[in-house]
Parts: sequence; structure tokens; C-alpha cells
Amino acid sequence: MTKQKTTGELLEVLKKKNSYADGQEEIKDEQYSVKLSDYLNSIVVQKDMKLSDVMRRSGLKKSYFYSLFDGKREKPARDVLIQLGFGFELSFEEVQEFLKHLGAAQLYPRIPRDGVIIYALQHGMDIIECDILLDENGEEPLVRV
Repeated sequence: MTKQKTTGELLEVLKKKNSYADGQEEIKDEQYSVKLSDYLNSIVVQKDMKLSDVMRRSGLKKSYFYSLFDGKREKPARDVLIQLGFGFELSFEEVQEFLKHLGAAQLYPRIPRDGVIIYALQHGMDIIECDILLDENGEEPLVRV
């Protein structure tokens, strides 16, 4: 088994190539390529959860929620991923890794809305409590009605 390249090494490969295609060929085995539905379902199995519980805790509508898990939707918005983080009962650190793995911007405390979400995650709040806190601070809720 070959040693995995560091992120810096991957950046250098892309920097030195004359075309993206050349660089892509060299780094393709090191890029994330898991389908969203496979990744989400693996978390359900790993955490030994019921989909219905994850759905309820996430605040997502049933049809949209199941379209993510059965592969009909592959590029959900960042807020949806954060909602799934609440649904999976992920810690702040786990949500950050979850967002990073799926190519979404991580939560950043300098952004007021993100700061509220970070606080909620770090204090074990559920999504309803988070949305109340967001509202109290003049920020848009995660759950859309």
C-alpha cells in the first residue's frame, strides 16, 4: 500500500501540471469520491441509528430527507448538511469534519450566524433550541417552514 500524499503534495502536483487533466490523473485516487447517499447511510450504520430518528432530529421534510439517503439528491445546501449534523447528533468537531468531507464551508465563528450554530452544537442543543437561539439573535433559522 502506498503512502497517502499530504494536501500540500497534492497542491504541488496540480501546480506543476500543464493541464488539470494531467494533475487529475495523478491525484484522482486521493480525492473524496464517495456518493452522498453512501456516506450518509454509513453514518447511520456506524452510529446504529434509525433513519426516522435522524429525520426527526434534523427538521428536514420527509420527502427531501429520503431523497438524500436514496441517492436522488447529491448536492444539498450547507444548511441541509448542518441540519443532518443535528440529526446525527454530531459534536461540533464532527460537524466540521462532516462539512469538510462533503466539500461545504466549515462553520466559522466570525460569521454571526455560524457563531450561534457553533454555540448550540458545543452546548448539546437540538435543532429546535438552535433555531430559537438563531431567532433571538436576529439570524435565519436552519429549519425552513
